[in-house]
Amino acid sequence: MKIRYFARMKEAKFAIIDVETTGGGIRGNKITEICVIVLQHGQEIDRFVSLVNPGREIPLYIEKLTGINDAMVADAPYFDEIAPQINSLTKDCIFVAHNVGFDYNVVRAEFAEAGIDFNRKRLCTVRLAKKLIPGLFSYSLGNLCTSINIPHRDRHRAQGDTEATVILFQRCLALDEDYEVIGGFLNRKSKESYVPPNCKASDFEDLPQKAGVYFFRDKKGSPLYIGKAINIQKRVLSHFREKSNRKYALLQDTYSIDYELTGSEVLALLREAELILKHYPKYNKAQKNPTKPYKLTSYHNKKGIEQFALHKNKIAPVSWMQFYTREEAIEFLEMLCEKFELCPKFCALQTGVEVCSHYKIHQCSGACDGSLSAKEYNRRVSKALDFIAQYEDSCLLLEKGREAGEKSFIYLEQGRFAGYGFISAQEEINGLDDYQNFLIRQKSSAYADRIVQRYVTTSKNLERIALTESQEHENSIFEHWFSQGA
Repeated sequence: MKIRYFARMKEAKFAIIDVETTGGGIRGNKITEICVIVLQHGQEIDRFVSLVNPGREIPLYIEKLTGINDAMVADAPYFDEIAPQINSLTKDCIFVAHNVGFDYNVVRAEFAEAGIDFNRKRLCTVRLAKKLIPGLFSYSLGNLCTSINIPHRDRHRAQGDTEATVILFQRCLALDEDYEVIGGFLNRKSKESYVPPNCKASDFEDLPQKAGVYFFRDKKGSPLYIGKAINIQKRVLSHFREKSNRKYALLQDTYSIDYELTGSEVLALLREAELILKHYPKYNKAQKNPTKPYKLTSYHNKKGIEQFALHKNKIAPVSWMQFYTREEAIEFLEMLCEKFELCPKFCALQTGVEVCSHYKIHQCSGACDGSLSAKEYNRRVSKALDFIAQYEDSCLLLEKGREAGEKSFIYLEQGRFAGYGFISAQEEINGLDDYQNFLIRQKSSAYADRIVQRYVTTSKNLERIALTESQEHENSIFEHWFSQGA
């Protein structure tokens, strides 16, 4: 069997591919240039290179990076025009790329838009190089080429990057003559009575018992209702059993039910809010703007003690955080008071008292009765403010993925929700910046901000990575997190 496998691999064809794109992650990204070089027996047997008209403007920062501008692609073919040729060229090939997850998913999405189902076995030269050429400082293509003396001309152009990757792959082949490493990387492994009258029973039976959002759709496929759930199948079943007139009308109008997995409840909440604002489904209650938020401020009182306060004024000398309900604000302040041993009286938790007598927080710092100096108390407040400041930082919140072997993240930009993404354990993660390849950017909203605020201030086991200039520690946490199974 081993001999047969070796013979089969020796005859295998490898399509080394690189694409340049309009940027913005994988979803919605458009190709501006593609290069395919096919190898067999370690030698080039075919090549395809072309600029591609993305059908949209190329951002200035991408133009500066690649040198490809709108004028250059104006007369270039659209991807669907060259898709049949690329499909034929790569048929029966193993798809090889440096950080293959990005290139493969962008190419596959372009094929899907062209109406072609594109499926290939994948091989990542980053992973190969790490295994076969261990110990290098960096495995980015540019640094790797410098480290092992591979010529790399025309960086950030498809042909230049592909030619460099070809040489790298040829060296890996020479180091893996029996295809043991390559082979290892390639080896993978009725409710009829409840269902709405116009739906198939299979629609319900196919629903997963996992977290996500679900859609009740009309005859044309437009969303009638969008909901979120920790267990989608169980939640949809509860809709079938409701007897209200509104729910009955919804079920009569429903012709299909489908879903989108999110992996976690918080992402389900964010996706539900986003999709409702996007589609305004007929049977969803209109989302009203949240009431004016409570703002957390601080000031020095007459005793020189820095004291916290809550108010709803638009303008304040210092404003640290905001909360959309008083209950959320009080809950956070109670946590802050206990964590940093502060006085409830000076944390907006008690009024009209000389000394603290809070029903829940029994360990008072003593600043209220003078047993702790204002200077020492303010040192504690300073630590609390440092803790609060992290909520305004740009960071990643790490969460469960949609399936085994996948993780997810939520991206906060200066404390506000700005996107999310999913990363499979099979993807090559070389550092914290790699999250951008998988980021699905989103516009923030009052709904999203409130969901995230509640999440970060109440989650007991929050996994958070700051996006700071000094990222060595965060890099190691990020790589470790995404190298582990879900």
